[in-house]
Amino acid sequence: MLEKDLWVKGFKYVGGVDEAGRGPLAGPLVSCCVIFPPGCIPSGLNDSKLLSPAQRNHCFQLICRTAFSLGVSIVGEKMIDCLGIQSANLYSFREALMRASVKRTPEFVIFDWLKIPELDIPSISISHAELKSFSVAAASIVAKVVRDSLMEKQYQELYPEYGFIHHKGYGTKLHRDKINQLGIANCHRRSFCGKYL
Repeated sequence: MLEKDLWVKGFKYVGGVDEAGRGPLAGPLVSCCVIFPPGCIPSGLNDSKLLSPAQRNHCFQLICRTAFSLGVSIVGEKMIDCLGIQSANLYSFREALMRASVKRTPEFVIFDWLKIPELDIPSISISHAELKSFSVAAASIVAKVVRDSLMEKQYQELYPEYGFIHHKGYGTKLHRDKINQLGIANCHRRSFCGKYL
């Protein structure tokens, strides 16, 4: 894992940053930064997409217990429409990193795919970083659990007719059929739903 090499190089506090919800038609983008204590290697962490919901929830509890610090950023659909998904993603990465840095600024940051430009902390951006860094894997799990919980509870309660509990806002056939039947609601990303307007 990347953290082991960074520890050897003297970077003790390493932050991992990832997001959940770049592609859905509805709901927020959630980003997370996780910093583990130096030398801490939590077991069982993997890319959130490769874990069952039960495994994700178990790992989520483990991460919350063992992380030195973590920060979460939730960017709503209106901001995504206003900024565009790329800028909204960068904004949420920066906000998650800032929130995790309240206890201590990481000495090095590993990003999954997208990197904050002009960051004054040494950093690297790697495709599929959640498979190469347990900090990024942890960030992907926290972001996914937080986002899924929002969609299954808050969004499902506010918009029960769209069935968010089943698809979390992603463009499944069920969701597309509901949009065709009901139209788009305030929870939808208008910039993602152009053909339904």
